Amino acid sequence: MFSAKVTQDKTGTKHATLLSEGCELQGDLMLDCNMQIDGQLLGNVRSTHAITISQPGRVQGKVYARHLIIKGRAEGEFYAEQVEILQSGVLSGTIYSDNLSIEPGGRFIGEVQAADSSRKTGSNKSVLPLRDARGKVLSMTTAQQSAN
Repeated sequence: MFSAKVTQDKTGTKHATLLSEGCELQGDLMLDCNMQIDGQLLGNVRSTHAITISQPGRVQGKVYARHLIIKGRAEGEFYAEQVEILQSGVLSGTIYSDNLSIEPGGRFIGEVQAADSSRKTGSNKSVLPLRDARGKVLSMTTAQQSAN
């Protein structure tokens, strides 16, 4: 179902998680690596790196990532620094990002909101990276903002 590939990509990340075609996962994932979804994910996924939904892949839920690449189908809420909908990609729902690109042939049905943290969840919560003492990002987490 999942396999870890030890390869180094252009971002310097050494690990990736793969949800293979024909596999279905229901639930929530938190990752400190890239992820490629070729199967079906029903639930929420948080990654401190890139998430790619490949052409056979389907996602329904909330996705939090630094970089989101859509080649397959996705439905839900998407929070990312950068979102790319490629030629074969179909995304429906709400995107929270300041950097969205859609290639010719890519489809988007929904709305785009600025990456303002108070608008992301409709509350006073925002998505913040959890860092260790050296400043290295450990995982994504939902944290309460201080009320000022």
